[in-house]
Amino acid sequence: MPCGLDGAIDMLSLKNSQTSSPNNSTTSRPTSKLTPKAPEGNPYYEIRAIPDKGYGCFALKDIKRGTRILTDKPLLIVPKPDYLLEDIEEAAKKLSPEELELYFSLSSSHGQDPTKWPSRVHASVQGRELQRIREQHLARISPTTSLTSIFQTNCMEMGLSAAVFPHASRINHSCNPNCNFTWNALLALETVHAIADIPAGAELTFSYCDMTKEKTLRAWELKHYGFSCDCRACAGDGGDPESFAHQSAERRFRIHELDRATKVLRGARLGEGARTPGFVNQLLELAQLHREEGDYSIRLARIYLDLALVCEIASDWKNGVECAANAVKVKRECQGADSPDYDKYEDVLRRIYLKSKAAMS
Repeated sequence: MPCGLDGAIDMLSLKNSQTSSPNNSTTSRPTSKLTPKAPEGNPYYEIRAIPDKGYGCFALKDIKRGTRILTDKPLLIVPKPDYLLEDIEEAAKKLSPEELELYFSLSSSHGQDPTKWPSRVHASVQGRELQRIREQHLARISPTTSLTSIFQTNCMEMGLSAAVFPHASRINHSCNPNCNFTWNALLALETVHAIADIPAGAELTFSYCDMTKEKTLRAWELKHYGFSCDCRACAGDGGDPESFAHQSAERRFRIHELDRATKVLRGARLGEGARTPGFVNQLLELAQLHREEGDYSIRLARIYLDLALVCEIASDWKNGVECAANAVKVKRECQGADSPDYDKYEDVLRRIYLKSKAAMS
């Protein structure tokens, strides 16, 4: 799961790298024999074995977009952003024997071919960052499962920290996902929502990488998890203009262009953006591209929110209400009405709606 663990490696030998933490019974051990199961009483999915891929989560019934499929408590929390072995070991000391067994039952990206990775780190990389890169490199090429190999395969962002969630970690990757994961600080839970209508029998998927990036960059990010993606955006015939893979690549390239073009005028400078010719059309195109890509995530909600605020600046109440309502809907469906800043979205909708009524009177 994505939580910003890896850095560039080149130019300083890793051959004789050693971790700074002493070995103990939790650092490295065989993979647990526990059979993965969905949370007891969860009506939405089951876990099945997938040939040559381990396990996956599959819908037990049709699931509508916006459904909260899962809430999950953190199993292991690493509050320090360096994510060194010593930090992971310290967190692991708090686990019961049963929790440690559960931790070691999760997927691990160890056993990778070291010749497929750079063997040197740039000389400018020093201190704890160098230590982190060394430890994670050793974990991925080690023949055995370790605390680090499981952490870097399964950790998810938890505010400014990172954590391993025992159930959410079972959901596999797709560059064209049907689910969204979010840490809800108010609930102190990881939440998983369907961002597409999911038919019974379909696999539930997240995106472990930035899905707006092009295929080569996504493949590099996913390499750290020890697999190559075979989703329809990656494995399809990119040379066929009619294929989803080709059309998806075109959309993602354009999304990347528009993100760069609009980024500086969003947020605190949105008022300036509202006065910039073409800015609104760029946001509208961005929203359309995300919808076509099936990305009904917080990215789309934020685009709609910015459109609503631009309409408010321009006193365009009709379109402002529509965009604000879309922002609220997407926000609710991908993160829940109990997400920490959901009220902000509702407040914008309420304010613009009241202004539209006042303008009509």
